[in-house]
Amino acid sequence: MKKFDYSVVKHYKFYGFVKTVFGPVFKKVYKLKFKGLENVPAGNGEKYIVAINHTCAFDPVFVSIPKNVPPLHFMAKSELFKNPIVGWVIEHLYGFPVHRGKGDNSAIDYGEKIVEEGHVMAICPEGKRVKDKDGVPQKAKSGVAIVAKATNASVLPVAICCDGPIKMGKQVTVSYGKMLSLSDMGLDKDEIKTSDIKNAANMVMNHILALWEAERNAD
Repeated sequence: MKKFDYSVVKHYKFYGFVKTVFGPVFKKVYKLKFKGLENVPAGNGEKYIVAINHTCAFDPVFVSIPKNVPPLHFMAKSELFKNPIVGWVIEHLYGFPVHRGKGDNSAIDYGEKIVEEGHVMAICPEGKRVKDKDGVPQKAKSGVAIVAKATNASVLPVAICCDGPIKMGKQVTVSYGKMLSLSDMGLDKDEIKTSDIKNAANMVMNHILALWEAERNAD
C-alpha cells in the first residue's frame, strides 16, 4: 500500500472530469433527487464540514454531484488503499485513508488541514456504514465535533435516504439541511468538555436523522 501524504492537500483535475462525465450517469442509475440545495453556501469563503449518514460507499459521490456543491474531501477506510488502482481512484477523488481502531490521528489532523485551507471535508459521523435493512441513521462518534471545534467550522447536515438498501434503479434522495454554527452546537466556548463534544456530535446526527425521517414520512 502506497503511503498517503498527509502533509499537503493536493488538487486533482480527475475529480472535475469524473463529476462532469459520470455525475449524470449516477443521477440516472440511482434516480437521484436533491432537496435543500439552497442551504449549500454559495462560495462565500465560509468554513464548513459536510456531515452525512453512512449508507454506502458512494455517499460522498451522491452528495457532491450538484454543481453548487464544492469538491468534498472524505475519509475512507485504509483497507481500500491496499489495491493500487482503487487507492489511486479514491485519492484522486479527494479520499484519504483512516486507520480505524488504531488510535491514529493522522486522518483527523489532515481533516483539520483541509478545512483550515478553505476546502470542504465530508464526514460520516457514525464512523461506519449502517447495515440495518431500513438504513436508520445511528449514533454519532466524536470526530465531526472535534474537527468542527479545532477549525471553528460550521457543519452542514445531509441525509441520504432510500427505501431499503441502496441499489441501482432505486430512488435515492439527498437532503441538505440548515447549517449548524459553533454556537448552535455549543462549541463556541473557550473551555470544552468531553461531554460538550459528544453533545455536539449527537446534535449533528439528530439533524441528519430529522432530515431522513422527513423524507421517509413524505413517501
